[in-house]
Amino acid sequence: MRKVRKKKKAIVSFKTKLITGAIIVLCCAVVGFFMSPWGRPVITFGKNVYDLTREKAHLVLDQVLVYGHARTGQDDINAALNLAQGMPIFDIDLDQVRDRLTALPWIKRVVVERHLPSTLFIRIEEKKPIAVWQNNKQYYPLDEEGNPIKDNRTILSNLLLVVGRDAPKHTPGLIRVLSGYQDIAIKVRSAVRVGGRRWNLILNDAEAGTEIYLPETDIGAALERLQRLNEESQILKRDLKVIDLRLPDRLIVRTQEGGTS
Repeated sequence: MRKVRKKKKAIVSFKTKLITGAIIVLCCAVVGFFMSPWGRPVITFGKNVYDLTREKAHLVLDQVLVYGHARTGQDDINAALNLAQGMPIFDIDLDQVRDRLTALPWIKRVVVERHLPSTLFIRIEEKKPIAVWQNNKQYYPLDEEGNPIKDNRTILSNLLLVVGRDAPKHTPGLIRVLSGYQDIAIKVRSAVRVGGRRWNLILNDAEAGTEIYLPETDIGAALERLQRLNEESQILKRDLKVIDLRLPDRLIVRTQEGGTS
């Protein structure tokens, strides 16, 4: 029995020595690694992670700086942001902030940045209205691509008024062509889509001004002809109800009294 006990004690002693030796070797290897050139970057990385974690725990939002908005109200921006002063600044999801602001009617593009230690910087680019679309007794601004801006409260009386179901998508093209004939463009107050095929322009007064019937195609040529007529005979200063340019080889005009020529 004594021999068995001695044998067990010897086995336990051997295991203990083996484990202890392994631990010592491992510790020496770890110490040697961290003292070697390969270990220094690991130590530096760990320190940086620790410092960043500590900083995140103490950095909170103190102010939000917003630039570039003119037609978007500050109250609408604050409601979309839904941020609270004192919240951890790294808890703010910049993509979500950008998406919430871009969903506002006038906002076209947004840049959101964290300016440590405590500031959220937001730069806004708003849409530029080129015309106002009248639809079902409501008025909506159109952006540069002809998309309606979902804001029927803002009054933009200095812009071209366009009417017709498909008017928005054709408005940018009309404005581009008109820009080449400024003497005519400055007199145009409204434009009406007729049958989803062509435009009628109304000059001087959106409700009772001279009406210009444009053709379905090549409206640039029609405007060129109108400009030439105006230079030769001041036709736009006459008291006319309609100037019909739909036929390239014929000009039809109608006076306010209803006569045609």
